[in-house]
Order: sequence, then structure tokens, then C-alpha cells
Amino acid sequence: MNSEDLETFFKRLEQLMQINGCNGSNLANAMIVLEVMDIPKDEQEEFLENCRNSGGFCDCEIFLNSEDFLREFYDK
Repeated sequence: MNSEDLETFFKRLEQLMQINGCNGSNLANAMIVLEVMDIPKDEQEEFLENCRNSGGFCDCEIFLNSEDFLREFYDK
């Protein structure tokens, strides 16, 4: 995933959360977005692990806890 993909991910995740909300217990919306973006499975797993390792255990926590880390990590 590159920085352009990351921006697309954030935009789409925000849109999907406006529809579905955040259930506070998993990364369901994030997984949908990654799948729709055709991100390869191994990259999806790495990305979601990076989310969790930086405090993003649910969709809203990606924005609250992981966004800065992810922007720095994927700034390529």
C-alpha cells in the first residue's frame, strides 16, 4: 500500500462508517474497504496488524489512534 492508496482507504472508510457506523469491536468496515480496493490479502493482513499495533482495534480507532502512525508508515 502506498500513500495514495492510504488516502483512498481513509476516504472510503469514513464514507462507509457514515452508513454502517462503528460497532466498537472489530475492523469490519476497514476489511470491506480493503477488499473493494483489491488490496492483496497479505497486504490487507499486514495493514490490519499495523492498525491493531497502533491502537486501532475498531474502525473509529483507526482514525483516533492509528491515523498518524499509518500516514508515517505508508508515506512512500
